[in-house]
Amino acid sequence: MEQNSKITTPKPTSLGFAKSGSIKLLIIGAIALVLLIPQSFTLDLIEERQLRMIEAEEDIRGKWSREQTLTGPYLKVPYFELKEIVEKGEKKIIKEQRNKYFLPETLNLRGNIDAQLLHRGIFDVVVYTNDIAFDAKFDSMDLQKMNILPENILWNQAELLIGISDLRGISGSPTFKQNSNSLVMEPFAENNSETKGLLSKITLDPGNSSFSFTGNMVLKGSKDFSIVPLGKTTHLDLSGNWSSPSFQGEFLPDSRSITADGFQSNWQVLHFNRPFGQVFDGYLPNLSTSAFGLSLVNPVDQYQQSTRTSKYAILIIALSFLALFLMELFTKSPIHPVQYTLIGFALVLYYTLLIALSEHLGFTFAYGIASLATVTLLGLYSRSIFPTWKETGLFGSVLSIFYLFIFIIVKQQDFALLIGSIGLFISLAVTMFVSRKINFSQQEIPSLHPSQL
Repeated sequence: MEQNSKITTPKPTSLGFAKSGSIKLLIIGAIALVLLIPQSFTLDLIEERQLRMIEAEEDIRGKWSREQTLTGPYLKVPYFELKEIVEKGEKKIIKEQRNKYFLPETLNLRGNIDAQLLHRGIFDVVVYTNDIAFDAKFDSMDLQKMNILPENILWNQAELLIGISDLRGISGSPTFKQNSNSLVMEPFAENNSETKGLLSKITLDPGNSSFSFTGNMVLKGSKDFSIVPLGKTTHLDLSGNWSSPSFQGEFLPDSRSITADGFQSNWQVLHFNRPFGQVFDGYLPNLSTSAFGLSLVNPVDQYQQSTRTSKYAILIIALSFLALFLMELFTKSPIHPVQYTLIGFALVLYYTLLIALSEHLGFTFAYGIASLATVTLLGLYSRSIFPTWKETGLFGSVLSIFYLFIFIIVKQQDFALLIGSIGLFISLAVTMFVSRKINFSQQEIPSLHPSQL
């Protein structure tokens, strides 16, 4: 008796080894996490390129001149102090030489900064030349208040000093005057101190030790310029041709004007605003903690922006994979994990392309070119997955929106958290709405038709 037997061939699932949508999602998540390993190398690459940039900057600044902090002018006056000592059982009176330091009553400085970019390979460094005009006035010393006898002061050994943080920045010969007398300036460096600059020997009038100090000096530096407010009233007018100054230090300018052609700023600092007086005995302490001024910021900091962009890599990968998975459900086009992996590697390689291009074109142009190249590559590759150009164009458009979203976050630093939170909330809401009718417990990956939404 012939027995009819019917052999039933099992229907292949959309994935040979993934029998449910839940398993597929777990596989996609695992791929996304694995892709973070090569992505971490991108951050290492940015750090390595930043170190090379710092080396180039240090090399240029070391040869041009480093950041400049101006302290002065101030007056150093030697005097004798009577001191009683006991030597071999006998009391003796000796004269011990000491120094008094006097700060100016008024200090007016006017600077004009000519900034420029110096190049070392592909790196740019901001340097400047500052033409500075000095106008200071010193009041007569109140010897009675200081309890010093006039005959104990070495009137002909007084010194006028200007502290300069990097003497290599002095360009040409500074011209200074005490009242109407020209001064001969010499470099100095105090023992056991980092204080250095220019000094001139002067002679004071015992009857009236007040005098004025005027002059000009051209000072080269890089990036930062600051002054210490030594005057009882200190006024600084600073202008320049740099369109992106960043005002730094203990005091912000009272007024400022920044245009595409440069900046204009001025400060006025009173002795009430600073934590030190006008007279010091023995030595002049380090007053640079009260300095103020500006930093010439290079607005094209591609590495900082590339770093911020790279930190959103997991967000781009997750959103792109999510978009792929949802389109897989709608188009009934199975996507193999290998294809997810290849697409993920393209998303990671994007950041290396961005870094390389930004070093030559700047961040904005590099971001546009790298994004266009990546979207085009993935769009053409997805044509082999999706049945029509319509789905391919939709996927490319979604990727473009993702990259535009990240660009806005990177550029809008103050509102990055707000914009990012709103964007993620909208993405989650759209995903929940689109997938609300999907039954992930089915044995095969479910497929949806737009009419089911």
